[in-house]
Amino acid sequence: MRSAPQNESMWVVATEYFRLFRYGYMTPMATAKSSSDEKPSPLPVKQAQVQLDYLQTYMTPDVVDGTVSGAEALLEKWKFISLHHDDVYFQLKRLEQVGKESLVAVTSTSATITEKTLRHVYPHLVGERSPLATKLLNQRLIMCGSVRFDWDASCGRMMRVESKVDMLTPMLKLLGSLDDVAYVFNNALLTLDGRIVSN
Repeated sequence: MRSAPQNESMWVVATEYFRLFRYGYMTPMATAKSSSDEKPSPLPVKQAQVQLDYLQTYMTPDVVDGTVSGAEALLEKWKFISLHHDDVYFQLKRLEQVGKESLVAVTSTSATITEKTLRHVYPHLVGERSPLATKLLNQRLIMCGSVRFDWDASCGRMMRVESKVDMLTPMLKLLGSLDDVAYVFNNALLTLDGRIVSN
């Protein structure tokens, strides 16, 4: 386990979370070949590794986000969202202290629904060739949300990073009825508050 620098405050750690994940999970980059094709030329530091290093350094080993626990599980959640949607953008709108060792961030998350999203997140719509899938395809969702950070001052790490998003409002706007929204999420791999449904 990495030791977190003791001078880091919960404010610094929380704002860094938004900086590192503003575009979601960043896929590790492949090594580029040089023009001479003799030797691969190194690319910049892999962002995914930077994200994991951050989580392992500034989160407790059992950091919790709903039913997900641990730094690797948090990164896997980001990976699921990012690899199955296009152009993920996670934005901090406001950060407030709500307790001695707790912060709540107001967020905006946007992402585009693609064919990959339909196949992997809403597979029941694809199998049925649902007209709802057609309504959703290539639509950009803009979702309001929040992240609660709970700080463990004894070790200088976050012990809870609990994220919630409101998928109901943009989905209702796109689909037009609560019945259709309920049908879309009935067998989806995401819940209306943005949690991943375990298989």
